[in-house]
Amino acid sequence: MSVAKQASLPATAAPAPAGALVDALWRRGLERVVYGLAGLALFIVVWRLAYVYGWAPRGTLPDPLSLPSALFQEIEAGRLWPAAQSSLVHYFWGLGLGTVLGIAFGLAAATIHRFDLLQAYLVRLLRPIPPLAWVVFAIAWFKVSHTGAAFVIAIGVFWLNYFATYSAVRSVDPRYYELAAAFGHNSYFSRAWTVVLPAISPGLLSGVRAGIGQAWMTLIAAELLGVPGMGQEMNAAAGVGAYDAVVVYMLIISVVYTLCDMLFLTFNKWVLQWQP
Repeated sequence: MSVAKQASLPATAAPAPAGALVDALWRRGLERVVYGLAGLALFIVVWRLAYVYGWAPRGTLPDPLSLPSALFQEIEAGRLWPAAQSSLVHYFWGLGLGTVLGIAFGLAAATIHRFDLLQAYLVRLLRPIPPLAWVVFAIAWFKVSHTGAAFVIAIGVFWLNYFATYSAVRSVDPRYYELAAAFGHNSYFSRAWTVVLPAISPGLLSGVRAGIGQAWMTLIAAELLGVPGMGQEMNAAAGVGAYDAVVVYMLIISVVYTLCDMLFLTFNKWVLQWQP
């Protein structure tokens, strides 16, 4: 090969050494942590200034520096752990029920034409109703109980999973069904197991993750209306002006939700490890 031809060939970049790649990832992670902590620190500074200079109505904004003592007071008074345990009971029941039913109905509606036609107007009628509107019936049917709270939570979670599943199934490439039929998967359940569920798993799991957050929002709102749990303790604390305790419960809710979300992301990565 002539020198001219050699010069005209595009130069191929040498692959980055493994050490350089690890170093770049470490720096990127460190940068994220540093900026994240700086953002939190700035938020606390602004909060402290708002407390000191009275930017909010007096007595309604607690001193951020008082939160550790408020946390220990809630623990010593024996209110924190029972409230957290009560919340988790109806949280997981409602989340599980709403997730399973939402996925099942979404899958059925997207894959069974007549069922889709049968439920279409009913979905349009019920979907706009906020989950909290059902609190009245939850109390009437189940009284103030875990069952009533789980019922309200399940309604909110149901719709997220229903529409996530329905949309994911409708976006499946029809050629997958032809390929499944060629391999002998002709029954409804066989196609659902071998084609639909693997194809929709990314969208389906996104709906489940959204439901995890929706369940917490619905749970606290339901508990503010009297269902035992952290929301009820927040309402009771606000009633006596103990806004530092209110913020303590808000932060605990945030921590528990973050842990749930991290665990689900780990599960999500394990399920979707086949993706490139």
